[in-house]
Amino acid sequence: MNYTSQSVKILIILIIILSSKTKLYSQSENTFNIIKYEINIDIYHCFKTPFPHSFSASEIITIVPDSQTSQINLNAVNTSLNIDSVSMAGISFTHVNNMLSINLNKLYDEGETFDLKIYYSHKDVKDSALYVRDGIVYTDCEASGARKWFPCKDIPGDKALLSLTAAVPRNVILGSNGLLADSTVNNDTIYYHWVSNFPIATYLMAIAGKVNYNLDVISWKRPNGEDMQVRFYWQNGETIFNLSNIKNKIGKMLDLYSRLYGDYPFEKLAFATTNKEFPWGGMENQTLITLCPDCWTEDLICHELVHQWFGDLITPMTWSDIWLNEGFATFNEAIWRESQSGYAEYKTNILKEAATYLSKNPGWAIYEKSWNVSEPDDSILFNADITYSKAGCVLHLLRYVLGDSVFFRSMDAYTNNPDFKYGNITTSDFINFISRISGRNLDWFFDEWVYKPNHPVYQNNYNIESTGSGKWKINYTLNQIQKNTGFFKMPVELKIYFKDKMDTVIKVNNDYNFQTFNLEFDDEPRKVSFDPNNQIVLKEVK
Repeated sequence: MNYTSQSVKILIILIIILSSKTKLYSQSENTFNIIKYEINIDIYHCFKTPFPHSFSASEIITIVPDSQTSQINLNAVNTSLNIDSVSMAGISFTHVNNMLSINLNKLYDEGETFDLKIYYSHKDVKDSALYVRDGIVYTDCEASGARKWFPCKDIPGDKALLSLTAAVPRNVILGSNGLLADSTVNNDTIYYHWVSNFPIATYLMAIAGKVNYNLDVISWKRPNGEDMQVRFYWQNGETIFNLSNIKNKIGKMLDLYSRLYGDYPFEKLAFATTNKEFPWGGMENQTLITLCPDCWTEDLICHELVHQWFGDLITPMTWSDIWLNEGFATFNEAIWRESQSGYAEYKTNILKEAATYLSKNPGWAIYEKSWNVSEPDDSILFNADITYSKAGCVLHLLRYVLGDSVFFRSMDAYTNNPDFKYGNITTSDFINFISRISGRNLDWFFDEWVYKPNHPVYQNNYNIESTGSGKWKINYTLNQIQKNTGFFKMPVELKIYFKDKMDTVIKVNNDYNFQTFNLEFDDEPRKVSFDPNNQIVLKEVK
């Protein structure tokens, strides 16, 4: 992306937000869209003994209705937040059952933008969204934690701009989304002002601050020649060798994914380590990736980095579509390995993910329609075997079906498509787009691998016979015996080993069960190997 002036850039982003949200929400129950959050939080005392979780805050929310409305309903968890008052367009409110209902000062028409101000505070409670301990403060919002530290429309399909100001002690370094617009010191307090000029889903909005954080800043040159900051927030006691390795390789990672999926899409990139309470290995907050303490490992860094394209640039519309985040991130760990050590290393990584799924498969599909409206427990939504390992392997299968040239051309077209960039995607939209751009109807592929559970179990057989005229015939029957799902149509490779000439691999299209392929050769075959390169990695063979 070539950068324009700041004002033109903001106008372009606002047009993207308004146009995409009108399309995506006009038929939903949501009667408004949020354009921008301006959050002002005073977390000074969170860094001081006894390290309370309580803080005071205010926010201004810029809203545009998509139908007439005189009331706005926001997510705000009662056990975490106290609402003190509302102003500007808000005149009164109720806060019950984790919903903040605000009555407006008039009936606003469709498309009539207004600002709403909320004064609120966070209670002195642990809530798995705001983490405070011994001089470190950070947030972690996926899937629905943002509503625990600021009132918001907390669904992945609503993306907005963010301006965040945080008051902290002078010895605290604090990062957030976007760019640091300014930092102002007043006596023993510093006010950090972070601004994002690109829309963010609420689950990707974050802060991370610590007393005496170490901060290293390096520069990466974008493909257009501009320099971009990469910031590393790290802590004393971490393994410097591992951190140095990442600092040395982050530019190559950015180069790789920018080449495959389009230029890195945001203002900056940052990584911040947290503490032992952090529930994940890493979290892909937009431009501020949080990591478990001392977790400077290549696979993890690649995984979270590629989320900036798959998840942050293009965000799932609902939690049903989360596999498009985690599948692509898992798959691209292997792509990094391939770029460094060749295809064999890529395949080793993919086979490891396949083995994880095959040994622990809980038996549900990658896509679950009910998650559109009812978010499941994290143990289901972020199940490592399905949402990560199987989904990553499905993308390998798509690469195998399409071939490298068509696959990577299709992925580049996807991440650079203006209908999706800085917006949201549904699984059906993804399937339709990849089918169209690749020139292949892929409904069958996604129906069996994404919409249906489990995997094929093959029990094949063949025989070799002489035709009596100096030729030899192989009758190969492909047979699937799984009982817990339907038939899996796939292109299948068969390797023929001959008595007197070089072995050969042929590919057949397995379109139905008990399908027999009659193959004739001039030389005597010795045996046949099914899927010799193990491309159909999600399978069992009996």
